[in-house]
Amino acid sequence: METGERKLYRVWFCKSRLCPMCNWRRAMKHGIQSQKVVSEVIRQKPTARWVFLTLTVKNVYDGEELAQSLSDMSEGFRRMIGYQKIKKNLIGFMRATEVTVNNIDNSYNQHMHVLLCVENTYFKNTENYINQKQWIKLWRRAMKLDYDPNVKVQIVKAKNKDKTDIQSAIDETAKYPVKDTDFMTKDEKLNLQRLADLEKGLFKKRLISYGGLLKELHKELNLDDSEDGDLIHADEEKSKEDEESYSIIAMWNWDRKNYFMMNS
Repeated sequence: METGERKLYRVWFCKSRLCPMCNWRRAMKHGIQSQKVVSEVIRQKPTARWVFLTLTVKNVYDGEELAQSLSDMSEGFRRMIGYQKIKKNLIGFMRATEVTVNNIDNSYNQHMHVLLCVENTYFKNTENYINQKQWIKLWRRAMKLDYDPNVKVQIVKAKNKDKTDIQSAIDETAKYPVKDTDFMTKDEKLNLQRLADLEKGLFKKRLISYGGLLKELHKELNLDDSEDGDLIHADEEKSKEDEESYSIIAMWNWDRKNYFMMNS
């Protein structure tokens, strides 16, 4: 390129869930696409609010249990998002599943990061607002559990002064589903077992999904599938024009009780 930058021309990606290179490209692609979708939501629904959920269930210990748990969570989330208490204020969502490894007991922790876009009426009164205890009950009901699962809920906030609250939440949902640094050890036998478990557990699982307005906009913006689509040109989705069009800072104004936007 004239700028001296190098451009990826041809490469064959294995698209394995455990491949560091494929995960890097996939996470970059998902992050760029999510920023475009969220920016468009803010344009269309400037009074909308954003809530970040982390949904967890008990750890599992092998690939078969992991596969079943991930399927159950996907179905449980589908049920929960359809509950009237949630649906009446929901504009849309972006969901990403992550699996981490517990190095003490070698178990697997599967959890979902969910960015919810809700009407501002969500925070208006107790009839609309859902506190943490209620989220736990809703998730437990949806998953048909006999215990209270861990659920974290928060209004999205910036992690540091260089990131907006929305961008921080997008970054959380665009993380690698599994990091090789998380499960690789100096024990080759243990590594092989973990690889086998994770490959089996993640096989044919949908780890990224959109719903509501966010899903509609993803389609309208003609964005490629962030999981199974093209990984070679992932970084090209953010062209100069795109950066100028979508580089928006959305800050929460506490006095106006609303977001205001400015170009970065």
